[in-house]
Amino acid sequence: MSLIIRLAKFAVVGGLGTIVNETIYVLASKAIPIGVSLAIAIEISLIFNFVLNDTWTFKDKRNNSYLNRLLKFHGSSYLGNIVQYVVALVLLIYLLHVTSISQAVFILFFSKLTTSTFILVLTNFIGIMSGFLVRFITSLKYVWT
Repeated sequence: MSLIIRLAKFAVVGGLGTIVNETIYVLASKAIPIGVSLAIAIEISLIFNFVLNDTWTFKDKRNNSYLNRLLKFHGSSYLGNIVQYVVALVLLIYLLHVTSISQAVFILFFSKLTTSTFILVLTNFIGIMSGFLVRFITSLKYVWT
């Protein structure tokens, strides 16, 4: 399979995973702090993406056990997840005009934020796009080798 086709499949899976991620993030943020809801959304979408990538994008490259591939995918996605998490939260803090670190920590981890859904989706989407390339490269070079 060509690299372009594989990248396109990875992008389709990522698009579907983005919908899963954004939906969980927005819904969870209504009940729990933003920093926690984003972490949960990233984890659930990561598992969703693994299942689709394993059965479609990289089906021809499966050499190890399912659990081994899942653990490798999880590990290889770690840097992309960190990029997504940090970018999304930093943008959110910037757009909310937070002026101190203590205020940012309180808003992100100890309170339920009442901001627009658009702002949540936008900042998370920019974070997702920031981590996309990192995830593709590590998946290609490390997980399905």
